[in-house]
Amino acid sequence: MFQPALTMNTVLACVDAHGHPSAVCDGATWVAHRLHAPLNFLQVVDESEAHTGETHFSDLTGYDASPTRTQALDAMPGSHIIGGQSHSQQLLEGVRARALHLGHSMVELSLRQGKLTDALLDLSAETRMVVMGLHSHHLDSPWRQGSHHLEQALQAVQQPMLVVTRPHFTPPSAFALAYHGGAESLQLVDAVADCELLQGLPCHLVHVGARNPDIQAEMSQAAQRLADAGFSTHIVIESGDVAQVLGRHLTIQQLPLLVMSAFTHNGWRQKLLGTTTSTLLRRIPTSVLVLR
Repeated sequence: MFQPALTMNTVLACVDAHGHPSAVCDGATWVAHRLHAPLNFLQVVDESEAHTGETHFSDLTGYDASPTRTQALDAMPGSHIIGGQSHSQQLLEGVRARALHLGHSMVELSLRQGKLTDALLDLSAETRMVVMGLHSHHLDSPWRQGSHHLEQALQAVQQPMLVVTRPHFTPPSAFALAYHGGAESLQLVDAVADCELLQGLPCHLVHVGARNPDIQAEMSQAAQRLADAGFSTHIVIESGDVAQVLGRHLTIQQLPLLVMSAFTHNGWRQKLLGTTTSTLLRRIPTSVLVLR
């Protein structure tokens, strides 16, 4: 197994049997390839959560479920220390095989016991971007405060985070940027301009709200900033429900990626990270990139 020297360049992918592991693997491999970065797959086993159900790896290309392979995994150091760890090791080996199959050779595996947020903080000094999946059985309420690892991770980490929301990840050929307006949104524009991951991809600058001269002038300024950084930009201003407007535009334009800000205005961010986003994630097959 390749053992990269961990640096701030590492892409940290959090994998879970219920969180679309193959899609997270594909998304993380795309990110690592775009950033020319090593990839670290992290599985955290929480003692307080009982391991339930059988883990399936049939969609992890390259995974070998033969008895010899299973015995080898069971013989790995510490495989019987905590319940379900053998499943975790198999999951990690599966995503590693898939990443290698996709052509990314700089892959490391990390298996930890404890809380996900603790592991993310421990690894923060060597992490450039985090990739996580949305639990399939939490699609009805994925962002409820305190009810899901994803919300806790968003609050804990300072790095950009790619959230893979569906069983299949599509590498984006363009993206939509959720633009609220004001200083925070201009910060987001600057973050996009500096984001190596998004370089070369056309940007749909989408504002949900009333069309007025102020917002039009501000969005023209934002589009110019992006143009100066090499982005082609299309401005969209529509009134209505945030999730419905964003979802409709993402669907019509076939954009598989929505970019939003972690430092967006609190009221609008609450909408985006509350019931509105729950609706969006349930209805629209798009990943979400949260920039810091």
